[in-house]
Amino acid sequence: MSNADITEKLKAILNNHFDIPAGEIDATQNLDDAGLDSVAAVELADIIREELGVTLGEDELLVEETTLEQLQQLVAAKLEAGA
Repeated sequence: MSNADITEKLKAILNNHFDIPAGEIDATQNLDDAGLDSVAAVELADIIREELGVTLGEDELLVEETTLEQLQQLVAAKLEAGA
């Protein structure tokens, strides 16, 4: 899966599960600025595990610090490593 595919999949997850319009998602914006809180981050991690097969630790998905771009890089690295 390419980086662009991962980004589009993450945007689709944010849109479909958290009602964040894909066109309003800035890859450099912290996820909390996009409307996610810590409870939503747990749900997001579960959805990523279900849909992409990647397990994220609690320390890896801090919505106040993590951007979509960083999340995409993390998911790509874990997919590449076979996580």
